[in-house]
Amino acid sequence: MRLYLKIFLFITIFFTQLFATQELQNEYFIDGQKVMLSNIVKSPKTDEILFNINPARHSKRVQASELIKRLDSYGYRGYHAQHTIIQFSQKSHINTKLFKESIQSYYKERYPGIVVEEITIKPLKYLTKLPKEYTLFFKKRAYLTNQSLFFLKTLDNKKIFFNYTLLAKTPIYFAKKNIAKGEEISHVNTEKKSIILHKFRAMPLVTLQKGRYEAKHQIKRGSLLTQRDMTQLYLVKRGTEITVTLHNEGISIIFYAEALKSGHINDTIPVRYKNKKIPVRITGKNRAEVK
Repeated sequence: MRLYLKIFLFITIFFTQLFATQELQNEYFIDGQKVMLSNIVKSPKTDEILFNINPARHSKRVQASELIKRLDSYGYRGYHAQHTIIQFSQKSHINTKLFKESIQSYYKERYPGIVVEEITIKPLKYLTKLPKEYTLFFKKRAYLTNQSLFFLKTLDNKKIFFNYTLLAKTPIYFAKKNIAKGEEISHVNTEKKSIILHKFRAMPLVTLQKGRYEAKHQIKRGSLLTQRDMTQLYLVKRGTEITVTLHNEGISIIFYAEALKSGHINDTIPVRYKNKKIPVRITGKNRAEVK
């Protein structure tokens, strides 16, 4: 019985390995100018040269079908590809430490709670060295995605472009329930979650201050909150009765007046009191003080 069980397990493992499929990458980065079997297959029995990279181009593009056929000829079956072309690029052995630090700073300015796990940088062209002096620029609104572009501008106005990929998590706010248009965005109707930074349609809400925002339109429960979904909260709305305080020589006088204009915190608006217009500064919800 044990012998039959061993044979069954052996056959199961054999066919599992035989028919297991492995997906080829869209691009491989190679040391040197030879594409080796070990660049694709982990620890092959014998390493073989698959392709040679043109030293003038530093890269080689091959049909995925051709690569799969070559792997098959060496006994490595079950490979497939989502792309018709596979690229092999020669690694540029340049120091990218300062670039990674710049990318981290760029994202932390916008996402204070971000946790960066990994940054991958790839020059668009093969580089043997970096310019001595340059200025680094990011693509416009690159912070909205984890895959984007930056470039170095040299003293003679040349541009050197790089792609980068960021693996990171960041805390942002979601709607905890349906939020009506004009309703204050607060801790009551939102919740903070940490998610993988991928791609946002607009800058998400990463910090929340009381009395700062209101919904620009109706927001459904579970929606990610972005700057497009909110506007600055109107603490005073035109036509409403507000409480006004007048401070004079240590004495405070409180009266009610009609707001003639909507406004945010610290805005100066006119109010009507006994048929007189008085400029006041907004200090809170339906509260103001005479300037």
